[in-house]
Amino acid sequence: MRPVSIFVVITTILIVLTIGIAAPLQAAEKKPVVVGFIHSMSGAMSMYGISSEAGGQIAVEEINAAGGILGRPLKMITRDDKLNPEVGLREAKDLLLSEKADFLSGTISSAVALAISNHVKREKKIFIVNISQSSSITEENGHRYIFRIDTNAVPYWGYAPAIALANTWKDKKIVSLGFDYETGKNSLKAFKEKYFQLIPDAKIIDELWAPLGTTDFTAYITKIANSGADAFFLSCIYGGGELAFTKQAYAFGLYDKMHAIQHCAGDVETWHGVKKGEPYPKGTLATGRFPFWAIDDPKSKSFVEKHNKKVSFYPSYGAMNQYVIMYALKAAIEKAGGVDTEKIINALENMNLDTFVGKIPIRAYDHQAMMPTWYGIMDFSPSLPFPHLAKTQGVMGEESYHTVEQIKKLRQQK
Repeated sequence: MRPVSIFVVITTILIVLTIGIAAPLQAAEKKPVVVGFIHSMSGAMSMYGISSEAGGQIAVEEINAAGGILGRPLKMITRDDKLNPEVGLREAKDLLLSEKADFLSGTISSAVALAISNHVKREKKIFIVNISQSSSITEENGHRYIFRIDTNAVPYWGYAPAIALANTWKDKKIVSLGFDYETGKNSLKAFKEKYFQLIPDAKIIDELWAPLGTTDFTAYITKIANSGADAFFLSCIYGGGELAFTKQAYAFGLYDKMHAIQHCAGDVETWHGVKKGEPYPKGTLATGRFPFWAIDDPKSKSFVEKHNKKVSFYPSYGAMNQYVIMYALKAAIEKAGGVDTEKIINALENMNLDTFVGKIPIRAYDHQAMMPTWYGIMDFSPSLPFPHLAKTQGVMGEESYHTVEQIKKLRQQK
């Protein structure tokens, strides 16, 4: 047997050392980009969390199947905030510390969102809200590390229905009914501000306020019917409250007596369980954030199919928002060349998101995405088993949000 040359021995050693060094480097390169997802995954609001998680996971699967982000896989880790700010903040801290999350997203509770927002401001980490609606999140309390890819409560619940009404019926005499709390009052204030600007001779002839949590609306319905108004406007009565009101108003025949404006009624989560023949907001002018049945885009149709296979019910707007968030992060990371927080923020500011609901700009000043709002008339149609925006009449964008100048004033007043 010929002796092994020193050259062969050295070459072999170098190859082994190279493989030993390259393997950890390759593993490091494939370290996942981690998004911590905090939402209400149990309890009364769990439908939003479950649907939103499904939307985010669809994006994760698509992105990873296409090669990930800069060669790295994308990973979303879910935690339940239980609608509790203390729990949500604890989970956010743990995701950043234990899971080394690069970004945080999620939440439906504005109290949870504000608690996490304060924390990420100190820690200089990015948090992207996918549902929480409080205007103050990106307006009075906005800062460099908070973004929102969803609509904004006061403009959405006030400006959007005002624009929809002005474009549809132009009613002059309106009676309002709202839950008696800050958001309800602010929403009516925003509605009046925008509607009186568009229809100067209109007026609110009566403002009715029900205690938060009211389920018996009989006395209020009687007052509305006898008010002499052309239309009634529900100010922040939604979810279970809206279902209870609608059932009682439908039995009373209120929807046949006058026009109705119920913002959020066009979102599927409230009405997806209502069948034909049951009480529903008949003929109501409503707004919605993801009327997938009216969106003629193959990507939207594919998303709905994938969502329904995951959770066996129709996607909420939160699912669409979380899907968009994951792709927004992908685009920002690729533009920044990595996950450096400050570079990602710069990339997200003024970004135009390419989505299946159109081009969506993220406004640099307040980090608010100009998500669209559809409006139309609630009814049944052959395409869906529940009442929905069967007759969509238009879509709104930036005109349904506060302007930058308005937000500057709000921040000065803080």
